Amino acid sequence: MSDLGLENSDQTLQEREEDLEDGGDLDTEELLAAMAENSSDQFSEVPPEEIEDEELLLDDTLSPLEKIFLYVKSDLVFHRVFIAKELPSLIKDVEISEAVEYVLPLMNSLGTDPEDHVREAFVPELDKIIWFYYSHCPLREIPTEITTDNIQSDNNSTSRPLTPQRPQTPQSPQIPQRPQTPIQQSLPSQPPTPTNHLPYLSPAAFTPLLHALLLDQNTGIAQVAQNVIQSLVERILEEPDVNPKEKELLEKETLEGVVLGIGRLDQEKVKREELNEWEADCDDTSVGAVTGIEEEVELGRMTMMSLISSLAPIVGPERCIRLFVPELDKMMEEPVFYVRKEAALAIGSLANVLPLDIITSKLLPIYDHFSTDPIWHVRRSCCLVLPTLCSKLPDEMKSDRAVKGIEIFAGDVSRSVRSAAGEIIGELIATFQPDGKVPESLVHHFLSLGPVRENNLSNGVTSGTYNNNPGQRDPERPVICAFNFPAVVLTLGESSWDDLKDTYIPLTRDMQIKVRRSLACSLHEIAKVIGPTKTENDLLNVFTYYLDDIDEVKSGIIEHLAAFIECLPQSTRNNYLPSLNDVWDGVKNHWRLRDEITKQIPALCRLFDEQYVLNHILPLTIRAVKDEVASVRETAVASFPALFEVIRNDESCFHDMINRVCNFVSDSGFRGRVIYVQICNALISTEFSKADFEKYFLHGLEKLSSDNVVNVRIALGRIVGELCQLEQYYQDPATRPSQITYLINKLAEDLDFDVRSFVFPLLSPEERSKFISSTIQAMAESVENGMLHINEESNQLEVVKPKSQGSVETAPLNSSLSDISNSTEMNHELQVVENGHNSSRVIMGEIPIAFIRPNNVIDVDNNNNNNNNNHNNISTQNLIASTSPT
Repeated sequence: MSDLGLENSDQTLQEREEDLEDGGDLDTEELLAAMAENSSDQFSEVPPEEIEDEELLLDDTLSPLEKIFLYVKSDLVFHRVFIAKELPSLIKDVEISEAVEYVLPLMNSLGTDPEDHVREAFVPELDKIIWFYYSHCPLREIPTEITTDNIQSDNNSTSRPLTPQRPQTPQSPQIPQRPQTPIQQSLPSQPPTPTNHLPYLSPAAFTPLLHALLLDQNTGIAQVAQNVIQSLVERILEEPDVNPKEKELLEKETLEGVVLGIGRLDQEKVKREELNEWEADCDDTSVGAVTGIEEEVELGRMTMMSLISSLAPIVGPERCIRLFVPELDKMMEEPVFYVRKEAALAIGSLANVLPLDIITSKLLPIYDHFSTDPIWHVRRSCCLVLPTLCSKLPDEMKSDRAVKGIEIFAGDVSRSVRSAAGEIIGELIATFQPDGKVPESLVHHFLSLGPVRENNLSNGVTSGTYNNNPGQRDPERPVICAFNFPAVVLTLGESSWDDLKDTYIPLTRDMQIKVRRSLACSLHEIAKVIGPTKTENDLLNVFTYYLDDIDEVKSGIIEHLAAFIECLPQSTRNNYLPSLNDVWDGVKNHWRLRDEITKQIPALCRLFDEQYVLNHILPLTIRAVKDEVASVRETAVASFPALFEVIRNDESCFHDMINRVCNFVSDSGFRGRVIYVQICNALISTEFSKADFEKYFLHGLEKLSSDNVVNVRIALGRIVGELCQLEQYYQDPATRPSQITYLINKLAEDLDFDVRSFVFPLLSPEERSKFISSTIQAMAESVENGMLHINEESNQLEVVKPKSQGSVETAPLNSSLSDISNSTEMNHELQVVENGHNSSRVIMGEIPIAFIRPNNVIDVDNNNNNNNNNHNNISTQNLIASTSPT
């Protein structure tokens, strides 16, 4: 039919062209109508099999097994992604025999799906799925002979093929036809009769799938597959409920079949080549296949080394010696450099686990061999694991190995290897803690990374000995030096500071921002090591200089402001404290830095006596609570409990601070009054004395109950609700003072719903019932007096506001300041203050409309408003009767 439609469309267009050639007019409307008719017929035809397939996939009556089968076989990517994520939960509802027979083969389809999104969704869930099978099926080792039949076996087989089977070209999975009953034609028509025993599962059932995922060309998928194997090994070794015999089978297959097996694909390469000889001619395709196998074998060995590095801390020294060390020893003859690179990195992971005798007899010879490798990638890996290897050696051997290693790598022909030597020098020196007996050559190499020094060191080593031409220096060397300086100072101690500061002080003025940023972040750590006197003499100027630097550097100092000031002598602290206001002024345009300063206030106030806190830190805190940014204000409010804790022992300072806080009650700006409530809230959250709270702060809260600004009343309602929930305050209604009872009743009658919501649960059932009844009575009276009516269209209560004689203007009760103009009528008819409402004729605003039954309306004589307000008349008796208090 679609072909016929296209034919008719072509005929119509041809007729219009002939008319145009003959000089006739072209009727465009008629032509467009004909094209629209044809296109509608053409696009409305959808193949029925697509509709059936879509209906089948959206069928809610599908069983879990049917859903798994059909979604895996769907040609829609998002269906396969969905089932890949949901398979761990769906498989729990499938009979274990069916899960082994039908679901297990389908997992190969998901693991080798041509779409990356499907595999990315499937791999993170694989460990859960595998453990489901391991925990529900008895395991039995099934020996298989490696024959050509095994090589050509289908992916559905549970025996492990020689190499992981992966699709070379994307192929769409077969889509089952719409059956009468879901999967009736795809699955056996008669399911096998359940037996009395569970189906056996081979421990190698998942090995081909795991190998395929480990060798995936998508490195992200391959990395997640390594994490899956790591999770499985941890669970196999640590799970207490696993049968010992089955645990041994799982451990053997996972470590030897999966981890070591993926590195032994070269042993199967010969069988593959023999298969290709009689199965295919030696054309270009077969040669390409052999090349692909060789690359896969090399990738498998590299993956094995990576798995050994990640699993060494998990499996323990015994398994590492028995399984991993022999494989590492074979890597000395490895021809592929990136496999040797991973093997060199594995030395560090194994050194953390193995005993000293194995390290010296096995690992060190392998390490020495790789250290002289002709490829710089391998030598760089050896350089990076040198600190780890040295940390496991005795002192004498450590010194020799560290000095020898640095001499080799620092003089390497490759710039990358030399840079790596600089990166690890700080970590290498730190391995000599706690005795601090660091070889001088290591210290010299570290200092050579910093600025060029003109003077000789105290130990007689001149600058020319370890400094290169400044014009040829690597700009990354000062960055590396700055990053490692705290570790070096910590290891060498205070006694070596005089030798180190000649490099450190010029480094603090380096032109590179990342150098100064690194030093600013670690300045307090160096100050802790060298002591108060040297900190004052050598680092205080650096501290002041960085406070005037750019924001990126300044933030590193401000984040540790209190920690550095703590390292200064007490007299210097007191002299420096007044300059904190200057620091605040220096960041007035950057609220995040002000917030960081405010975070330091609790730690700062513990470094000074009461009078200094009152005179300098409290004014800074008050500046912070008045900040224009809410985050800064909230941080400052949270600092007040610490301030009260420090000042509490000085009665005079304590009362002075109380007075300054209470001044917020009468603040002209509503924000200051909110701050007062928030300070009170912060105090009660830190177990502030109940007696002091009632004595100094409760009266101020009582005064704010009639505040005109709804924000203040909302904050007040919140703190009243919290006070009545805290056991140490007023959780027991019998212990509540009269001020709290007054606040509860006052706020329960507030016009704003948010204010009432905090205190309404605190009322007794009788008070709630009385409150609701009086509210409805007042609303009914307002309706009778023409002040309220129910808008039938919007179903809202409305205040009737006279506009002129003979007409009315209505405004909803929940109107905000932006909805009502600032006219003079507002003062006489309806007062709206920010988000709150204050009316002399309506005692409560925003009453839920559910309190009123619009259907129970009768006529009430409204005197002068009979003609205009008949639709507003509501019977008081019916209104109250229709509402049941809750």
